[in-house]
Amino acid sequence: MLSKRPYLIPAFYDWIVDQGHVPHLVVNAHAEGVMVPTVFVEDGHIQLNIGPNAVRDFYMDRVAISFEARFAGQPEQVYVPMHAVKAIVDRDSGQGATFSDEPEETFPQSDDVGAGSTEAPTTGRKGRPQLRAVRGNEEAGSDPEISKRDGKPDDGGPDDDPPPGGGGGGKGGPSLRVVK
Repeated sequence: MLSKRPYLIPAFYDWIVDQGHVPHLVVNAHAEGVMVPTVFVEDGHIQLNIGPNAVRDFYMDRVAISFEARFAGQPEQVYVPMHAVKAIVDRDSGQGATFSDEPEETFPQSDDVGAGSTEAPTTGRKGRPQLRAVRGNEEAGSDPEISKRDGKPDDGGPDDDPPPGGGGGGKGGPSLRVVK
């Protein structure tokens, strides 16, 4: 059976952050694939502040959580596979979720987007709109990958027209456009 962790951890993270509180992860530091600063590991576990003000380049998918944080003033890259997360809790109230190891639990080894990546994906899932930077003077439909949808010619709908003035980035800078 698929593990509940990859579904519950993002939900609890959002719930805690939406309250203006600080989410913490309790991680089995000795689990396979975990990358954390070992000097801060106590009894095989490490508690990590994953609040938006404490981390950089935060990325979470169904496979893992990754980010950069400072430990004793030194920046460190952290990578925590979902199977290594023991709990996610609200630092302020102590509420959250704890997870025990269940023998029948299975974890995804890759995700549709950005499996194991430390950066947010740049392309969306098939069939979903995505954003990308375009130059201010780029004409709509000049990229053959963008001008076709499902192998059919572009229908030239209103979303496909370039913004007036050659782009919304001002002075020829990059702008964003929905790509179907």
